Amino acid sequence: MSEDDDGIEPYGRSRRPQRRDDDSPVSTDRDGHPPAAATSLADAVAQTASRPTTVDTGSLSATLVGVPRIDLQEFVYPHQLDPDREEGPRPVALFDIENCSDQRLRWRSARTKFIGSDEYAYQPARLSLEPDQLGPGCHTRQVELEPNSKARMVTLVEQLPQGVEVAKVVQTVPRAGAAQNERLVFAVE
Repeated sequence: MSEDDDGIEPYGRSRRPQRRDDDSPVSTDRDGHPPAAATSLADAVAQTASRPTTVDTGSLSATLVGVPRIDLQEFVYPHQLDPDREEGPRPVALFDIENCSDQRLRWRSARTKFIGSDEYAYQPARLSLEPDQLGPGCHTRQVELEPNSKARMVTLVEQLPQGVEVAKVVQTVPRAGAAQNERLVFAVE
């Protein structure tokens, strides 16, 4: 049994957050081509995301901003890409996380699972994103949030089969001093 599978309590369900005019995405490009004004990966995801979903628990508030497809050549270290293989666009998830508790909170990409439209589970990709391309406050592998602090987490999805899209994202968050972890489920629309 892996550490991700033990002690998981019933999970939070996603809800659609209150929308403000400045939250409206600029584009709903499902091909992952960021608008010309995007200067970072976080900007590209925020501008191409269709509908953010938020899960609130007693200890954190997490918003899945979106899971659009991005061009790997723009955001992944070039030495990780196979020049003989067409990588194409890859889904990437962007989370806005806020620690609402009085204890430290650790968010790890390794604890993120992606459920495809084919109902199979997929993992985060092992490729590394260029830190200079992410945007302010963004992390890729893990982040430890102090009480009442925020961060952004960017997680690249492994290569999905042709025609499969991410339908749901599940994140397991360990709770300090608790016997059970929190499990967050985000519907992707």
